[in-house]
Amino acid sequence: MELQKTFGEIIKPYFFTIPDYQRAYSWGEKQIIPFINDILEYYDKTNDMESADKNYYLGHYILEGELGSNNYELIDGQQRISTVYLFLLVCNHLKKDCEYYKQINLTPVSYDKNGLNIIINILETSGENINKKLTELLNDTKTKTMSFIRMVEAVKLFIDSFSGEKKLPKLNVDKIDKYVAVIDKAHCSVAIYNDKAVASQIFELHNTRGIALSETEKVKALLMKNVYINSQNPHEDIEKIQNAFARIFEMEEKASDVWLRGDLSLDNILMYHLQAVEDGYKNEEFSLPQGVAGDNGSFEYVKKALTKRNEKTKIVDYAINVAEQFGKSMDILVNKIPKADEENPLIGDVLLLDKNRSIIFLFRAFRSGNPIENKLIERWENFLICYEIIYWNGYYYNAKAFRSTFQSIYKAIENGSDLNKCNDLLSSFYRGEKKFSYHWEHLGNNANKLFEVEKKKWVKHAYGWNKTAYFLYKFEIEHGADYKDIRKNIYKKDSISIDHIVARSIEWKDLGIENYSENKDQADLIWKEINNVINGIGNLSLSTSSANSSDSNRSPSKHLHSFRKFGLVKTVEQIETWTDPNEFAQKITERNESIREFVKERIINKEGIWK
Repeated sequence: MELQKTFGEIIKPYFFTIPDYQRAYSWGEKQIIPFINDILEYYDKTNDMESADKNYYLGHYILEGELGSNNYELIDGQQRISTVYLFLLVCNHLKKDCEYYKQINLTPVSYDKNGLNIIINILETSGENINKKLTELLNDTKTKTMSFIRMVEAVKLFIDSFSGEKKLPKLNVDKIDKYVAVIDKAHCSVAIYNDKAVASQIFELHNTRGIALSETEKVKALLMKNVYINSQNPHEDIEKIQNAFARIFEMEEKASDVWLRGDLSLDNILMYHLQAVEDGYKNEEFSLPQGVAGDNGSFEYVKKALTKRNEKTKIVDYAINVAEQFGKSMDILVNKIPKADEENPLIGDVLLLDKNRSIIFLFRAFRSGNPIENKLIERWENFLICYEIIYWNGYYYNAKAFRSTFQSIYKAIENGSDLNKCNDLLSSFYRGEKKFSYHWEHLGNNANKLFEVEKKKWVKHAYGWNKTAYFLYKFEIEHGADYKDIRKNIYKKDSISIDHIVARSIEWKDLGIENYSENKDQADLIWKEINNVINGIGNLSLSTSSANSSDSNRSPSKHLHSFRKFGLVKTVEQIETWTDPNEFAQKITERNESIREFVKERIINKEGIWK
């Protein structure tokens, strides 16, 4: 049944629930500012509020529930109605007799109920210190989910718009009644369905003012659609998929503070899950899907996989297994990996070293056991390091063979078995009992040999290597730094950068030379010595993009504040002695040697883990 109604006619008689298998609140500034502009535009156009043809269109809503009932699940339109609700809460905060929000009976996803109640309470009871209260709320980790944070940020944005923040469209407290009237009289279209078929069609809907459906949501809808068409018990089987995605979205929201997530979106996690596990029985093609979206992305991959299954029961089983196994992968990433990382930080370290390969490895490993119990994680890290050192030093031959060899490692972690087969395979590659590549021979010996032969690369060219950061990180924690501090301060938001301690564009005065033309020979000699090692690992430090930008052209001593803030204990200890520009080149060389000695003794030559 489809209806044309005003927003007020929809919200006043109905009770809305956002089911947990839907994504939680997702709007940010990019969507909210156009919403504010719409309110202002239609306020300007509708001085005659009786002119119905001029009313604002507030979107399409799909409801699921029994016809004739007043209780509905909100399948499409939840972002708009949630934003309107938050806006009206702010209106009531600023104008106490504006209680229109009380006519919207909205229950959010279960894991945000308490958070929304906290927001309501603060807006109803706080006075002029509201921004301080909201900031404290954002800093309170006890209540935070990502959707809760977005709700608080939306409230702050509305308040800032009313208070006249220059970058925002200007709302006026005196006109709140007019804004509410625009919303109340806004045109809406409503579709009401009494079965779950509608949920399977969500991916076909598009709202140009909202957020485009994510790849994960498209896959969810595709799975539900195929189950609805092919199942003997569609409602029961669709509910299994809905329950799986309810858990997935809840874990996604509560995982916002897990350091290792970085910028790993839910769509990225889905891609890695499909590469590693799929429906739980994958034993080949661990490089597919090749990307998050598009022709080679997750949606097309699942679509093709469903097409290959020519029996209805197989289609239904596949769809349910993909959803439930994706839930297990989320549990591994959000719960099991962080817990194991507390016991052995190498779990997180291998994700820093090579996220693409390690997340596939860990998704499979944690289904068969705990990789920290039998040296597997130590071997995996060392194996990756040997691979990277050999590859960096020019051994690019037969890249396809490298891929197939990694595929054999993943395959060795068999569904339902222990991890010994994979452990033995890594050992065979390391010792040369099996050939990782025809050209690489004995993996362990080859890494050692090339580490010595290619010494100049560490001294002169380490800046261009994407694994340099990992060796600097390991160097720091070996010398007393807290790995948790470095991860939190540098890695968590994927803001990592490599800083030149003696900057490549350092000013002459920071080299002790006030007048270059009068001291040209001395200046050129100092710079020639520095330039010879300026891109070597001894002159490099972990940093963040913002700190690197502000510190980049200053003297080494000016970088110390950032290094201390990041928890780089050894770097601070060394750089504190870099006071004489005439010794900069020597100091860089000394630091280079200390890092190389550490890498040789503590990282490459780890024979003990291979016994």
